Amino acid sequence: MTSTEAFERMERDGWQDPGIAKGYAEGFDLATRQAAEVLAETVTPDPGLPALDLCTGHGVVGAELLKRGAVVTALDFSPAMLELARRTAPGATFVEGDVMAMTFLDQSFDAVSIGFGVPHFPDPEKGLREVARVLKPGGRLAFSIWRGKGSNGAFGWLFEAIGRLGDPAVTLPDGPDAHMFADKEIAEPLLMACGFTNITMLELPSRVFVSSPEKLFDAFDKGAVRAASLLGGQPEDRRSAIRAELSRRVQDEGIPENGGLLVPVPSVVVSAMRA
Repeated sequence: MTSTEAFERMERDGWQDPGIAKGYAEGFDLATRQAAEVLAETVTPDPGLPALDLCTGHGVVGAELLKRGAVVTALDFSPAMLELARRTAPGATFVEGDVMAMTFLDQSFDAVSIGFGVPHFPDPEKGLREVARVLKPGGRLAFSIWRGKGSNGAFGWLFEAIGRLGDPAVTLPDGPDAHMFADKEIAEPLLMACGFTNITMLELPSRVFVSSPEKLFDAFDKGAVRAASLLGGQPEDRRSAIRAELSRRVQDEGIPENGGLLVPVPSVVVSAMRA
């Protein structure tokens, strides 16, 4: 077994579950749409030129690229996600495929976007080299990353609660750090090694909407594969303690909105140019 085989199996099995796909699309919809606008604005080629939306998920970035006149190809390994994306971004060409071994010809696209998908690359460097291969020289790449441990928001609260209240025996398979590219000291040299230049990072004050405080736990438990794996393995008393802690944080720091609450879930958009 390779060092990431169990990680890859967890990712593929998780994201191909229609329930997880739907849970992500609903639970993280507002934040992903906020990031999608920035991603599309960052990479949009001139109207009529080809753009590739990788890890398209439920299609929100692809939809924004279409609004700006791009000819959009959207790729994902999850049939469940592609089914949702076809409803969100009609007009795109959809491909079920693997970012790590794409079948597109070299220098096929003027722009590449990746909405919160890079953490799902089992080998981030290999994946980004594939992105560089299919991107034309001078073409733009932009991808979004959630802020993780230590951040003041949903992911930071989750990891703090699991670390303090969860069972330490419940762990994830070996795989890349889901949030490492939010750190410029990691992102910049790796992107340069993969053939990119003009690297910038933009902080986004993104938010999710929850109808009640306990719904933040549900968003992670039903719509995020790694989080669902960590939470699903917890004994019931520890799950309840983590749920209560997340609910408390939402009550303390959420912003009332339309009968629910807006919860901070900070993210970063990384952009670069193909050298």
